[in-house]
Amino acid sequence: MTDSIKKIGIDLDNTIISYDDVFQLAANKFGLLDNNNCLSKESLRNQIRNQKNGEKKWQKLQGYVYGEGINEAVLFPGVYRFLWRCKERNIDVEIVSHKTEFGHFDSKKISLRDSATNFLINHGLLDNKNPLIKKVTYKNNKKEKIDYIKQNNYECFIDDLEEIIFSEELEGQKGILFSRDNLSVKNSNNVIAQSWEEISQSVLGNWSLDEVKNMANLISNNTEVESIEKLKGRGNSAIYKLHLSNANKSALKIYPEISYHDRLGSEFKSTKIFKELNINNVQRPISFDSSLGIATYEWIEGERISSYGIKELKAALSFLSILHQNSKAEQFKNFPMASDACLKGSDIEIQIKRRLLQFDELSTKYSDLEQFLKNDFKPLFKEIISWSQASWPSSSSYIVPIEKNELILSPSDFGFHNSLCSQNENLIFHDFEYFGWDDPVKLISDFSHNAAMNLTKEIEQLWFSEVSEIYGKHLLGRLSAAWPMYGLNWCLIILNEFKDEVWSRRCSSDDSKSNLRDEHLATQLAKSKNKLNALAANYKNKHYW
Repeated sequence: MTDSIKKIGIDLDNTIISYDDVFQLAANKFGLLDNNNCLSKESLRNQIRNQKNGEKKWQKLQGYVYGEGINEAVLFPGVYRFLWRCKERNIDVEIVSHKTEFGHFDSKKISLRDSATNFLINHGLLDNKNPLIKKVTYKNNKKEKIDYIKQNNYECFIDDLEEIIFSEELEGQKGILFSRDNLSVKNSNNVIAQSWEEISQSVLGNWSLDEVKNMANLISNNTEVESIEKLKGRGNSAIYKLHLSNANKSALKIYPEISYHDRLGSEFKSTKIFKELNINNVQRPISFDSSLGIATYEWIEGERISSYGIKELKAALSFLSILHQNSKAEQFKNFPMASDACLKGSDIEIQIKRRLLQFDELSTKYSDLEQFLKNDFKPLFKEIISWSQASWPSSSSYIVPIEKNELILSPSDFGFHNSLCSQNENLIFHDFEYFGWDDPVKLISDFSHNAAMNLTKEIEQLWFSEVSEIYGKHLLGRLSAAWPMYGLNWCLIILNEFKDEVWSRRCSSDDSKSNLRDEHLATQLAKSKNKLNALAANYKNKHYW
């Protein structure tokens, strides 16, 4: 699509600006909800509309959120980076929004249009010096908006409303529906995307090296980037090797744009603290740009580990021990929780159910996946959950979080797959995107189950034995009850490439995979089946320490 696009239009509310949390907070503030449960915008709207004078209450709430409450809103993850890429490619971007001047029943007469424009200015999209958006146009209603879109004949228009994208008046125009629901495409001219990362891939395609170079120069600390090369096979994030004008090298990381966890923040902040505390054997941070979702780190001359033994395990244990010894440092006091932290048994169960629900929605597209989940995974899931609940130690509780003093600093996605053997044969650990406070049982279990590790029985047994010296043998009861649950979770993690957005990220970081999806999915399904079978065979008789 890229070559032909010179001008695109984008909706504003719930497309560029995310009000997800604002509606919830505002509804609670005005006493419009019976409880404080988190609801989607659609569920919240329906609940309010069903109340007495519900439509009036909803319109008043909207007026507040889009006016006075807009300062609590945020940009959707990935919006800024998409607009920056459009600017780089000389694509003109116009915002077209149906927005009245004032909200319904607003006695304060706060201009909704001025509020929105100021939001865009404050978030760097309408900067006077170098604006990422060429023009903002407001229309009073959807009809005026559709007419305007038709008149301007955009090569592509992006909106969160089906009635805009699938409007008969706009038939034949390329449209992208921004929706986090699984919907079906209604005609060949339209695309449905669940994230701005997907939109970026659909509209702009893969990153060009010139794009990456220009972006890297923005955070290169006055040192020019002379050349770059992309590294393949690096998981979710795209990694580039930068050759700098001062003869040094660094690594540029382009993070996936997601909302539920700040990967860049976790990694850059944690590695910065490591440096301050003289915790070695980790990749050092250099610079970052949170708006673009990028960071640079020191370049490590080394080899990825293809085989490992006791020496490598000892290095991993040594790092965890040092990290544990420094866990009371002031710098870590207010550090966030690790991504997908699990502080009680029911947290693990909920996480599995959440993943399973996602795959249930996908399984109709993949009959083999559907059969595996129905006939193999779900029966064992039911069996293991029942066993784990009954096996949970009496000293703790399946439904009660562990005490704060039991939490540890966890790298989360920790293992030899995220390490390099340096030229002096030291192990250097990297990838701290999920770093934060967590239950040590989760770290111990994930290390054992991680599909990228494939531990031998000897190394796994040594891992259990040695890690107990760091975190304490009192964990055994909770570990034995939780370990099979984490195994189930990993059976589903292995299947993540069945999700379109995950596969898109994999291809973005390594475009050689793009034509091999069927083969890759078959391989991943086989891996998940093998892991499930192994889990079924030994979870009741697993030996730890």
